[in-house]
Amino acid sequence: MRLASGIAPVRKMRDAGVSVGLGVDGSASNDGAHMLGEARQALLLQRVGFGPAALTAREALEIATLGGAKVLGRDDIGALAVDMAADFVAFDLSAIEFAGALHDPVAALVFCAPGKVATSVINGRVVVSEGRLATVDLPLVIERHNAFARELVNG
Repeated sequence: MRLASGIAPVRKMRDAGVSVGLGVDGSASNDGAHMLGEARQALLLQRVGFGPAALTAREALEIATLGGAKVLGRDDIGALAVDMAADFVAFDLSAIEFAGALHDPVAALVFCAPGKVATSVINGRVVVSEGRLATVDLPLVIERHNAFARELVNG
């Protein structure tokens, strides 16, 4: 969408057996590194372009997880299962952004595009706990990041 490159025909691709995955960019591309946000955007764009049956919330989440793993040729990521990397995130579904959507928690996650993870475990290490980054001094990281960005822009 950013480059106005058109809309990928995801439904046709999936029906034809093409592997489809999603990825995210970070601040170097002025993007938010928000996988659920990308899944939501993919879902909505498919529906705008091809109708409400073009993609479901579950399919969008699958493309973002198992689909991404398949595109990368990885069989050790993409799902919570024995012998797979046990990275996962959890969301507080009692938060205001999910009000009225709890009849379908998967659709709530994709359509509501939550802003904050409640818990994140990466490689067995708790990275986010109770919505707070637990591994770094975040204000310092933001300060350094902004300084590096200024250096890049100013040459």
